[in-house]
Amino acid sequence: MLNDIAKWCSTTGYQLICSEPGEEGEMRCLIQKGEQKINHKVMTVVISTADLEYIAYPFDKAIGGAVSGMEVNLIFEGAGVRLLKRGYRASLSGFWGRMFTTIVENVMKDKIGWPLPQEAISMLEDLGANFYVCGPSLVGYGIRGEELVVKNHALGGAITWVDLLARSNLSVFSKSVFEKP
Repeated sequence: MLNDIAKWCSTTGYQLICSEPGEEGEMRCLIQKGEQKINHKVMTVVISTADLEYIAYPFDKAIGGAVSGMEVNLIFEGAGVRLLKRGYRASLSGFWGRMFTTIVENVMKDKIGWPLPQEAISMLEDLGANFYVCGPSLVGYGIRGEELVVKNHALGGAITWVDLLARSNLSVFSKSVFEKP
């Protein structure tokens, strides 16, 4: 974790002065504000599934990019569009996976410190990420525009995705699976 904090400091123009371990695995750091660096890198994250085990890491990377000052584009396509539907709760895949979703959610939040998908989407929106949603996938999964949790989004498809990916310095993908609506 200390390596991540040091990397964030150097990326954003801040300086890590010192650090010491706190209670219960916490890390206390003294950071000096410096001249803010502008990060011109672009990250594009493609979310093609709504299965919890396949979306946790892409959201983690997207938040990391956003707090490091990168322009972050999030593309939701296929079953991934369900994550943007108000009230949708991601679950682990498969019959047995769905039974253990609550346990994994508790580990993500309480032990690892990761936000759940709806919280990650809200955080990314607050951090200025750009949201792109596959129009045909919305139709296929029966989701209307007014049901989306993000205020600002653009509808698109393959040509838009290719353009975003071509302009990106870093691309992150969730597991891509075809799921029947």
